[in-house]
Amino acid sequence: MKHLPLIISALTFVFSCAGVWKINDIVGLYNANRASIARSESNADETRVKIDDFAKEHAARFSRERRKNQELEEQVLDLSTEKVKIETTFSSQNSEIESLKKEIEEKTEDIITLKVELAGFDKKIEAMNQKATLTRQDIPLLQAKLQDIEMQAQREKERSQRISNDLSNYAEITQILKGHFDRTIDALYTEKYDRPWIEKGEMITLSLFSLNLEKGLLALPVGKEIGLEPGAFFSIASLGETICKIKIMESSQNKSVGLIMPLFGQPEKLLSIRSFDLTHL
Repeated sequence: MKHLPLIISALTFVFSCAGVWKINDIVGLYNANRASIARSESNADETRVKIDDFAKEHAARFSRERRKNQELEEQVLDLSTEKVKIETTFSSQNSEIESLKKEIEEKTEDIITLKVELAGFDKKIEAMNQKATLTRQDIPLLQAKLQDIEMQAQREKERSQRISNDLSNYAEITQILKGHFDRTIDALYTEKYDRPWIEKGEMITLSLFSLNLEKGLLALPVGKEIGLEPGAFFSIASLGETICKIKIMESSQNKSVGLIMPLFGQPEKLLSIRSFDLTHL
């Protein structure tokens, strides 16, 4: 036991040394931790700076991206609107194209119909041209005939003008016929009693007559006594040549007036003869 204090002192020294060493270790560890903490804080500050810079950069990038997205959205909206317009325009144009196609088909049918009609018109025109050619060929003949008719009409007019002076007064014609009545009464009565009627196809010769070519009238010295009734037709001939035809317009017992039928024969020859043959038609 007497060595106990020594042991305790020794132990105290040992523990003291151990404590100092431990404290030194703790201090060293503390300093090391502080340095590590300082480095960590420094790194943390740098990290915060980096984070702030990154956050700012990220915010700026996000803002740019958002603006880009907005621009893209606007572009998409514009494109969508443009697409709708294009689709609408396409639909309208497609409808117009279909309408144009239908109209073209109808026009094509109309063109075919017109071509057929034009072909028919060409044939008609060709036929008309042929007819016109024939007509042009006939024109000289027609002109010649027209000239002949005009010349004949002029001759008829001149002859009528001459005869009109002789027949201007029908009373004078009647008086002339009456004057010749006494000289021809015996022959008329003889013919009347022997054969009073002139039948169709029969002929008598007359030498006393009056003519008005302008009015187309021929006064005869015979009448109902030999069958010259109104409406009867007779032909007048001289030397076997038919001169004209007449239709009895008025008739009394012993005189009558005949209408010279137009466009037949040459009535003007009556001006140059003194007698003619009257045939009942």
